[in-house]
Amino acid sequence: MQKRDHYLVLNIKPISSADEVRKAYRELSKKYHPDLNPGKKAASDDKMKELVAAYSVLNDKEKRKEYDNQPVFQLRRFAKGREKPKKGDFGKKKPKKQSFIGKMLGFFKGKEGGKSGPDPKQADVHFMLGLSMSETEQFLSQAKEEFKKALEYDKNHLEATYNLAITSYKVGEFDEARFGLQDVLKLSPNDQHAKHLLRMLHEPDL
Repeated sequence: MQKRDHYLVLNIKPISSADEVRKAYRELSKKYHPDLNPGKKAASDDKMKELVAAYSVLNDKEKRKEYDNQPVFQLRRFAKGREKPKKGDFGKKKPKKQSFIGKMLGFFKGKEGGKSGPDPKQADVHFMLGLSMSETEQFLSQAKEEFKKALEYDKNHLEATYNLAITSYKVGEFDEARFGLQDVLKLSPNDQHAKHLLRMLHEPDL
């Protein structure tokens, strides 16, 4: 089983180019070379082994593709039991912009941003928009925001929670990805993919 995520090891975004992979490896291998860390030789040796293993996969087009296609890195589609929104639903019921005073009043009334109650249907609309945007790398950040909006309407939307973690991961926001995966496990404690990826994203030892 993969111990740590290769992209995390090289400290690069999973959507990084091949040139960025090579550059990161060169810089980190110089930094952690055992000869430059005489007081931490054992730790440096382990770090270099990890760097070499990550580079050997990410610098190979086919191996990288196989790595990226692991189930834990895939966005989740609609879950059973949730009604898929119709095309006509998109763009409807957008939350109205609230003034600062309106937001504060909503806060003191126990509402978020003045928006009343959960709206699973609208959550699904933003979820589907996020899925659509996530198909293009340059729109991943926007997709992430759509998943966040979905959770504003339904904080228990498991698929949106997982996808928010995955899009955060893909754009290199590893801390946010960890928090998102922890949220997944709060909703679904036995989620094996979330557990596996969270283990892969643990902090480096050196």
